[in-house]
Amino acid sequence: MDVQNSKPQVLLGLNKVGCKGIKKQIIRDGNTLYADIDAYVDLAGDKKGIHMSRIIENIDEIIEKTDKKVNNCEDFCVEIAKKIIETQNGAERSEVNLTADFSTQRDKFGKGVEKIYKLLASGIITKKEHNMEVRKKIGCKAIGLNACPCAQETIKQRTAEKIKNLFNEKQTNKILSLIPLVTHNQRAEITLIVETPENEHVELEDLVDACENSFSSEIFEMLKRPEEASVVENAHTRPLFVEDSVREVARNFYKTYGNLKKGIITAKVKSFESIHPHDAFAECKISTEDLKKIFK
Repeated sequence: MDVQNSKPQVLLGLNKVGCKGIKKQIIRDGNTLYADIDAYVDLAGDKKGIHMSRIIENIDEIIEKTDKKVNNCEDFCVEIAKKIIETQNGAERSEVNLTADFSTQRDKFGKGVEKIYKLLASGIITKKEHNMEVRKKIGCKAIGLNACPCAQETIKQRTAEKIKNLFNEKQTNKILSLIPLVTHNQRAEITLIVETPENEHVELEDLVDACENSFSSEIFEMLKRPEEASVVENAHTRPLFVEDSVREVARNFYKTYGNLKKGIITAKVKSFESIHPHDAFAECKISTEDLKKIFK
């Protein structure tokens, strides 16, 4: 008897049933990634369960077919999602999510610097009458430095008041424009995810660029004193709220992918506040069509 196909006591359909945290090794651009994979299907109310072992078999089959080599993680997720929906009787929707750390070279301080980022990929299949709708997602998480513009403006006003008897107004403004004034600063995390149909493509490294260019400054594992000074100075000459960073992410993405037709971007910024016991947060979800109306 196939227990999974028997009727449950409660005839309630489920949106997601599957496996979380499947550990697999894959190779992207010659680099080995240790991926965490979550895979799900929906379940009709008249079926007791799904065949979970088939999900593992499906993933292993796709990995074996490609000899672990993956061109794009989002397309890899789509292939798994297609296989899963084929092998789970009655399923109308499948979803595969993948996360992994990956490294890429950044050109900073006149040399190549390796940095680590979080990769986020998904493939989603939905049955639509006689065909299947395919959507995929690719994204990344990056950590950078943000300086607060509000505290800096207050410091500027206080400093101007302190030196007003030493310089005239023009001289005071000149001095304040040349010196990066203090403010509280903190690490911030940007998440950028782009959803597209199967026939459109976004490069992961372009998303890294969009994120890194939306902080007050990038951060680095090791800094010599002159480099450290540059990071701090750059951050304080470009103070940003989390709201500013989210908008910068959208603008930076549009500069590269303004011609993307049916995309949806989700940008999130979380600031690990240094002078508060809580975090600051901002998020924007917008279609590429609506981005064009703003940035065209």
